[in-house]
Amino acid sequence: MRLPAENMLAPLAFACVGTWILFQLGKCIYNLFFHPLHHIPGPWLAAATYLPEFYYDIVQGGRYTRRIQQMHEKYGPIVRISPHEIHCNDFRFINEIYASGSRKRDKPAHQVTGSAGIQALATFSTTSHSTHRLRRNALNKLFSRAQVLKLEPIVRDLGEQLCEKILRTEKAQPFMAGHAYSQCTTDVISGYCLGENLGLLKSDGWEFGFSDELTKALRLGYVMRFVPWWADVLWAVEEIRSLVMGKPEKARASDAFIANMPAYIKKAQAEVATKQGAETPKTTVFTSILQSDLPAQEKTLDRMTSEGISLFAAGTETVSWALTVATFHLISNPKILEKLTAEVCPLINDPEKTTWSKLEGLPYLGAVIHESLRLSYGVASRTARVPTDEDLVYRGEWEPEGIHYVIPRGSAIGMSSAVTHHDERVFPDSHSFIPERWLDEKGQRRKELDRTLLSFSKGSRGCVGINLAYCELHLLLALLVVRAFPHLKLYETTEADVEYDYDFFTMFPVAGSKGVRVVVV
Repeated sequence: MRLPAENMLAPLAFACVGTWILFQLGKCIYNLFFHPLHHIPGPWLAAATYLPEFYYDIVQGGRYTRRIQQMHEKYGPIVRISPHEIHCNDFRFINEIYASGSRKRDKPAHQVTGSAGIQALATFSTTSHSTHRLRRNALNKLFSRAQVLKLEPIVRDLGEQLCEKILRTEKAQPFMAGHAYSQCTTDVISGYCLGENLGLLKSDGWEFGFSDELTKALRLGYVMRFVPWWADVLWAVEEIRSLVMGKPEKARASDAFIANMPAYIKKAQAEVATKQGAETPKTTVFTSILQSDLPAQEKTLDRMTSEGISLFAAGTETVSWALTVATFHLISNPKILEKLTAEVCPLINDPEKTTWSKLEGLPYLGAVIHESLRLSYGVASRTARVPTDEDLVYRGEWEPEGIHYVIPRGSAIGMSSAVTHHDERVFPDSHSFIPERWLDEKGQRRKELDRTLLSFSKGSRGCVGINLAYCELHLLLALLVVRAFPHLKLYETTEADVEYDYDFFTMFPVAGSKGVRVVVV
């Protein structure tokens, strides 16, 4: 006697659910007792599943880094934070994790899953060491110190425009310092990538909606680590909305970075394709990559679009936020500002001396920049690496005796600037802004502290734009200190507006913060 089909559905459903539960239970047992990382200490639930990471990063909102710090306080300098990942808070192990040269380091797929879509093919999101090296080599010479020195006059000119626009702002009308600095850094990176900047500093006002768009994208990236298909759902919803309601009349700030990026790439492709004889297209990041010896599949529209969006995002926010943190602490601490002003004023008032190289020779300016980078964090969330050809051996100290762990090849291990930058052994009173910590008793820079600064990461996968970032930081901060800061004061801004509260790749202050706001007086 055949049973009706509807009578068979319930048992089949129960069987499927039961099989799935058994499979997940089996994975948990394997992760806890048989996984290559089973000997690394840490909470059992984090070792068994990704549930703690999901809870703290998605439900609680970017707070897994805080939870990881608590793990270190309980379990020591090496902890297992997920089934396949370890976290370290010992600065002495930085060069082992973030190795350079021929020592291969992949990126864990889980970490870059959130970049799927618009940045999936960017160098930053590349998991394979060999593919990353291929792509990175094409970028290295474009952001070398020698190449950045050629951009220095442009950075200086845009810095002057920034200060002039600030001083033209209506008095007593508050504006966000971060938006002002983002307009400048965006004009710098867009000019280099496109050959002509977006002209944000020449626009009226300080509106800069891309920061809000970037925040949404970063949050979405974290969700996509656990639900990769969610981006497709949102894309479908946006397409339906556009069909029903039409596209918005006013272009969004993010259009220059995302929607318009393919058009920028096509323009560069056309310039390269039409060059004749000795005539060459204007040197930009895009035209240079297209003319490089990269294979054809590395120069497709999709690949170049991903790279462009990644460069725009990285080249805009890191420097502008570091300048924002510096602005708050300098205006809040008149003695520090007075000391810095006395050092930089002679160079700024002599255009021939206002060079990146000259400014680098000013120890107190360098100390202020490094302290600003330390408390702005750069990439605040953890950045893991996977050593593929070697086991890593960690030897350290943890009460009541020393510890020794072998970290097998193929395992992800990383650190977080938001944790390392508050190591009290290296940075006493770490939550305070103390530029003097970067100077020795003779007032010269303590270069040994540089190895603990993770704002631009380290090793072969460190930030490709670090030279451009330092050039911008030295020139822009020096100009602001002399030209703008004497005419600015903070407006309804407290330390909570620059303190770390949570992170989605970059750090964010407490919810409800209106940012660092200033007024011209």
